[in-house]
Amino acid sequence: MAGLVRLAAEALDGATAALTAGVGAADGAVRSEKALTELRGRIEEDASAAPAGVRAVVAGVQVGREVEWLGVLAERLLEVAWARQQDREPFPEQLRTSLRAIAEAAVGLVGRAADVLEQAAPEAVADLLSDVPETARRQRLLYERLLAAEAPVDVDTAADLALLSGHYRQCAEHAGAIGRYALLFTGPSSPGRGRS
Repeated sequence: MAGLVRLAAEALDGATAALTAGVGAADGAVRSEKALTELRGRIEEDASAAPAGVRAVVAGVQVGREVEWLGVLAERLLEVAWARQQDREPFPEQLRTSLRAIAEAAVGLVGRAADVLEQAAPEAVADLLSDVPETARRQRLLYERLLAAEAPVDVDTAADLALLSGHYRQCAEHAGAIGRYALLFTGPSSPGRGRS
């Protein structure tokens, strides 16, 4: 399952590059699409090779559902990236920096969720969950910058930034949920916990 979460993180990272990188935007979109394609295939594969034990099956189903949502969010990020590349100006630098900070926090949590699945240690889960609110804090900072911008921000840009920051916040929440489900992999009745 950790491998699936890492693929979702890779798809999100590529979509973020497509949104925030001027020069490497196309490469980020291609990387994200490749990871999403592999993710879709692996979700179906891994579902048919469910681990033994009730706790592991329940955790596997729930983590699979969270990974599917992360894939949907990566697709939504890519849709906005494509729309912006077609007919909109790049985000203003200060706002792009804020968006990148939100993305780094959220995608970093998804990567850590994969690590937590492998470790299945309650302390690692607690650390992960304690960092989930950081994405919301960074989202508030973006909103403050939007409202305080010296140059007026056009409506499309403001709407895109609000939408994107919300998607990243959801990514962080899904990462937290994966961490909570990782606890189901702990204990004597869950052989093979956290393997991908």
